[in-house]
Amino acid sequence: MHNVIDRTNRFFIEMSMQVLSEKEYDLLQKLLIDKMPLSQAAEQYGVTSEYVEELYEKTCNKVKAATELMCEIDHYKKKLQALKRELNPNPSPAQIRKEKAEKDRQKLLYDSQFPFSRRLQSVLEALEITTIGELADIPLKDFQHFRGFKIKCKEELIAFIEFENIAYLFKGFSRWKKAPIIQLK
Repeated sequence: MHNVIDRTNRFFIEMSMQVLSEKEYDLLQKLLIDKMPLSQAAEQYGVTSEYVEELYEKTCNKVKAATELMCEIDHYKKKLQALKRELNPNPSPAQIRKEKAEKDRQKLLYDSQFPFSRRLQSVLEALEITTIGELADIPLKDFQHFRGFKIKCKEELIAFIEFENIAYLFKGFSRWKKAPIIQLK
């Protein structure tokens, strides 16, 4: 659970980089990622703890407002897609495939009903892979170079890809599936 919170904090900070000043970004980095106490951050900046807390709250509110705006933009994008479909109720097969691929790429790995082993879960967490799209972006042949990715992980990844019926997202899947895994020493 602690790892999920750290990843969420890291994502929160990366997303906020565009709306924060360098000082605000640095403060969030120190408090959320480095787990620096308020008093220590205040001492480092040469201000009071109350000022740091006030700046932290102001920064969080700023990021929250930006996040809400992004969610609203996403909502309107989806609405626009729906309106386009209403205007063109018979989308082409290529459009349908494209929308399915986009939807599949955005799906979170852990929303799947597939029972991941702790071994593969650890490899994916180490690589900070959370969506199917992020997983598909990594060339399959590169997996053998990742620490902890051995034959059992390959078998499980193949099973996951087939379970989710997403082989079309992975270039060279059928070849990689049949190729033996080469362990480097």
